[in-house]
Amino acid sequence: MRLLLTLSTALLMACSGGDAGTTADPSGANADGSNAAADNTATDASSSYNLDIPLVKYAWDPQAGDPAVSAEDGGPGFTGEGWDTNLEYPAIGSPDAIKGGEMKDYIPDWPATLRQTGQNWNTSFNYRVAALCFESLLSVHPQTLETIPNLATHWQISEDKSTYLFRINPEARWSDDSEVTAADVVASWKLRVDPKILDPSSNTYYGRLNEPVAVSKYIVEFTVNEKTWNNFLAASGMSIFPAAEIDIPGDQYLDEYQFKYTANTGPYMVNLDDIDTGKTITITRRDDWWARDNPAYVGMYNIDRYKYSVVKQSELAFEKIKKGELDYFVVPKAQWWAEDIPKVDEVKRGLLRPLKIYTDNPIGTAGIAINMQRPPLDDVKIRKALQLLNDRKTKIEKLYFNEYEPLGSYWQGGTYQNPENEVFEYDEFGAVELLEQAGWTEINDDGYRVKDGKILELGLIYRSALSERGLTIFQEACKKAGIKIELQLLTPAASWKNLQGKDYELMSTAWGAIVFPNPESSWHSKYADKPNNNNVTAFADPKVDALIEKYNSEYDISERIGIMRELDGIIYHQHPYILDHFLPSQRVLIWNKFDMPEWGAARTADTDNMHVIWWIDPAKEEALNKAKADSSATLDPGEKENRFWPAWNAAQN
Repeated sequence: MRLLLTLSTALLMACSGGDAGTTADPSGANADGSNAAADNTATDASSSYNLDIPLVKYAWDPQAGDPAVSAEDGGPGFTGEGWDTNLEYPAIGSPDAIKGGEMKDYIPDWPATLRQTGQNWNTSFNYRVAALCFESLLSVHPQTLETIPNLATHWQISEDKSTYLFRINPEARWSDDSEVTAADVVASWKLRVDPKILDPSSNTYYGRLNEPVAVSKYIVEFTVNEKTWNNFLAASGMSIFPAAEIDIPGDQYLDEYQFKYTANTGPYMVNLDDIDTGKTITITRRDDWWARDNPAYVGMYNIDRYKYSVVKQSELAFEKIKKGELDYFVVPKAQWWAEDIPKVDEVKRGLLRPLKIYTDNPIGTAGIAINMQRPPLDDVKIRKALQLLNDRKTKIEKLYFNEYEPLGSYWQGGTYQNPENEVFEYDEFGAVELLEQAGWTEINDDGYRVKDGKILELGLIYRSALSERGLTIFQEACKKAGIKIELQLLTPAASWKNLQGKDYELMSTAWGAIVFPNPESSWHSKYADKPNNNNVTAFADPKVDALIEKYNSEYDISERIGIMRELDGIIYHQHPYILDHFLPSQRVLIWNKFDMPEWGAARTADTDNMHVIWWIDPAKEEALNKAKADSSATLDPGEKENRFWPAWNAAQN
């Protein structure tokens, strides 16, 4: 499971049972997201980039393998006839990349476990290890989102979509040089469904697959009862572990691998000597990776070592990168980016480089959820009026240093976003017109609208004091239009309980996003009247239900994209949320020794993984070291923004 966390992110969220998880309040959050910039900016940028990404080929040897295994069973002489594969696709890395060097990064806390499955494993750091050290049968190309080979060279999906076959590459090897076989796949599945690993979400997610069968040494078969492409994703995207180590009871696995790793197949590994518990952990590139010479991976996995230190506070991490104790820092606050970083001497001199990379990393929904079951919020005119009263431009300018952009989609980005969605601007007159159309024409002495003797009054729950500045701007705008908004601060736990119980009118909230959306959990009507699910707005629309059913059964990614864009258009104009804003780039601070492809990062990369196609330029590193010793020296910082993917999206459209 590699290729820049694209697939592992999808699996992480799928295991959670929903389209995404909640994050911080959007009005006060500084959480990073990524997406294409505004269309006009992207169009202007298109002339600045060569958008023709070269193709690479996944190489495999038809004669490789155990001579005792027949060609029909995937051994030497296997031709792939009658099987599916995808051997040629756009490059992810650059042929100009250079191997070597170290990147010093940090994590905010030591993981509860280093295991790759089971209780407490589900942390961002463990997903970084999974992406670099462990592999799945197949992967997902971060640009095309198509299935591509990984440990398996070929695959089959039966006509009735109930059976999946995978042919393992006989050249694939564990880090102890033993072969990867179908038995490893079977053992990996059995471990994940073992109740003794104390991971119910994993048990449930992988339990949708029937127990796989080792048809031969190199061919493994999965069968499923539910014929959805998500099951193929689960089977093909599961990280594979060595049966020789993990074919044990789940509770024994939990104890034995609490703070160590099994053998692995990926381009990196973690040596026991590189684990300083509670302090540092280093991920080291393998010289003996079985696929190191495969042209499919040209320009990827270039940095020799990633050293992670525990730094509990982002403020301290900011100081450490300025001192050279870190090489890579994700900038979490707009104010730091706009005001503090430009004042740093090393930044002024070009030694430290602020960089924004605009990718199509999925953007979640952020704003104010609307309980569509509560009158008068069951009227789309009221919901749209509330959206028109959300003065996002003012908030972005006054509160967030123009670092954010207004959301124009429930799947913001270049992949699933409906290109016909208009971004709703602040429009008090338009809102008033809608309110009057809805029958709220009477105004009382306090300036609030009245209908049938009842004031147009709505409660708005939020869970962070940081949200108050933005919510107050919204509250004042609503007051001008005759709507009374009562702000109510609750604890995160209390607000979550209200949200899940649909016990609210308006609530400030935000959701994460995944590479392969799961619209059913948030938008299918079967969840509208039930508590404790992601359809917190009680959204129900038969057209949406039909499209979701079609989406779930469609294995062709291009067809699914079309369905999602249609869904987005319908949902967007129903206004189940008062949409807010998002950060359109990956915003980092790095020392000026790193180089990268023209596209900066893989299309769906985020800040956790976009550097896996970067490299350390020896000439830049030498110049940097000299400049550090000479306080008068300056360096060329290079571009401050990389908008390759917005330009690429504009060209596709």
